[in-house]
Amino acid sequence: MPKQQASGVTGGLLAHCIDSAMWLNGAIKDVSAVTETFIKERVHQGTGEVQKVTIDDACIFHCHFENGALGLFEATRYARGHKALNTLEINGEHASLRWDLHDMNYLEMYDHADDAIVRGWKRILITDSDQPYMDKWWIPGTSIGYEHSFVHQVADFLKSLETGEPCEPSFENALMTQKVCEAVINSANSKSWKETGLV
Repeated sequence: MPKQQASGVTGGLLAHCIDSAMWLNGAIKDVSAVTETFIKERVHQGTGEVQKVTIDDACIFHCHFENGALGLFEATRYARGHKALNTLEINGEHASLRWDLHDMNYLEMYDHADDAIVRGWKRILITDSDQPYMDKWWIPGTSIGYEHSFVHQVADFLKSLETGEPCEPSFENALMTQKVCEAVINSANSKSWKETGLV
């Protein structure tokens, strides 16, 4: 409930997508959002008291990035059939990329510069030893799992302690993500565009 959490899926799920998007594409300038609370009341498990639900069950927003790109985000806990679905897609004038957490060892790419006769989406296995981090794991081409990404994060942190070079994610990254989340909630509540304050 609100005493424990200021937002539902926006802070709990969408924050990860926002963080990833800004890591890949830079700061988000402004947002226009819609949220919905499908379950309006819940029985408190400790007290048995019926309480009003004030956090979001679903959120959709679009945005402008600082570099001029447009973004579209959505998150919900009410999408039966999906287990931790997390996808991203970046589309540009000459090429596109897409990735799916459910198939995390592959990156899909479309390059319009390819000859027309072979132009199409390619699946790139990212577990060969020349890919980042992969020379530390199994034989080339074998899969890694979700848990290994956390090992990579710890390795980056330990390396930063050794070299003195900063690593990401940082507290600044977290603050930037929080500012976008707050702008999303404020936009949904006011039904208007909101600046994030990052640009």
